[in-house]
Amino acid sequence: MRLLGPLLGAALDNALRHGDSALTGPVARGDAGTVRAHLASLSAPQVRAAYVAMSRLTADRALAAGLLAAEDAESLLDVLAAEG
Repeated sequence: MRLLGPLLGAALDNALRHGDSALTGPVARGDAGTVRAHLASLSAPQVRAAYVAMSRLTADRALAAGLLAAEDAESLLDVLAAEG
């Protein structure tokens, strides 16, 4: 809790202050290779399903906010679709 508390608090504060422009990480960047590697490292089916669901939602938001290019979103969504 000592490690996650400040990280989660900062992430929430950033999201509340900046909205979708605060999106970060491989999904928001359209980094399909990193997302593929993350999925390969997740062995529990329910964890993989949660990662895919949250990644799809993040990609949708980043695309709608103009933070993610359509071609990057397409590659990323292809990786996620292979999991679904």
